[in-house]
Amino acid sequence: MEEFLRQMMKEFNPYHLDKGMTYEDGLFLLAIEKYYQITHNMDYLRYVQSYVDQHVDSTGYIKNYHLEDYNIDNILAGNILFLLYDHFKDNKYLQTINLLREQLRTQPRTRSGSFWHKLRYPYQIWLDGLYMGQLFYLKYALLTREEDIFQDVLHQFNNVKRYLWDHKRKLYCHAFDEQKNMQWSDPITGRSANIWSRSVGWYAMALVEAYELFPLDRIKGRNSLSNLLEELLEGMTPHQDPKSHMWYQLVDKPLLEKNYLETSGSAMLAYAMLKGSRIGMIKKSYWEKGVQTVNGIEETYLKKSPYGYVLEGTCKVAGLDNEKRDGSDKYYLSEPIAANEIKGVAPYLFCLTELMRR
Repeated sequence: MEEFLRQMMKEFNPYHLDKGMTYEDGLFLLAIEKYYQITHNMDYLRYVQSYVDQHVDSTGYIKNYHLEDYNIDNILAGNILFLLYDHFKDNKYLQTINLLREQLRTQPRTRSGSFWHKLRYPYQIWLDGLYMGQLFYLKYALLTREEDIFQDVLHQFNNVKRYLWDHKRKLYCHAFDEQKNMQWSDPITGRSANIWSRSVGWYAMALVEAYELFPLDRIKGRNSLSNLLEELLEGMTPHQDPKSHMWYQLVDKPLLEKNYLETSGSAMLAYAMLKGSRIGMIKKSYWEKGVQTVNGIEETYLKKSPYGYVLEGTCKVAGLDNEKRDGSDKYYLSEPIAANEIKGVAPYLFCLTELMRR
């Protein structure tokens, strides 16, 4: 764990130099934070602080950040600010937290009450968006005791079940268009057609992290999140590859030409199983299933070279637009497959922190 993590820290460059704190950067920083919470080694906390201080000025403003984009992805990296504020008590971190909270306060919503994924994706709910926004939202509620947030978060998770769950397949689709205008949206359900493994992985991680953040006295909310994750995993388990225990890029189409076992979605789901079983959210039997998936990822895609570790098999990016990114089989299988892509490496490191905790 530490060898690979330190290698990635040394090699790390901000994902987009001309943008603010991106979600990709935030995901990697959360992996470092998880390791710091186990080791209490200040090298890791200082690394996170150094990144933030390069992107946040003395007033708490994030360089190259535009609130008016209402991009839910821009919230994710804000999760690391709570650790920094708690440890260093620097008011600029609190000001940045409040800046991101202001985005959520005014973030446009669907008629059903969920955050739009982005201003340029109006009336759309994407599975990934729950991890991007809701965890920060919950941490803010715990910091400020803004009690109404807990019910709002639970409502938005329930909306995902209501609008993105395919009852026939017992699987979650990638996205939902409330207005049913997008070319990828079903004219009746509004859902996109395909089950993309990483989108389900984002949502599974969101559920397990939200459960841990929900106060113990909010039993109904915790039980609801627990049931959602159990149901998600029950639907996904039959689609695991029997040898590697990984999932395919397109989950329920293993025989499709060019479909492949995908690292990031598999690692995210493994993490949800490992942590969910450790904290008592889901059945204890999921622990071993998570371990099997981690082993499968390592046997399939983790290699050691003279220059360090290489983790292969991660879809570089996938989204849903009106043109090329149309939600088709062909589209999802056309995106590049990358090695040491942070969206695969970080959740794999998440898994290793769970094995260390156990």
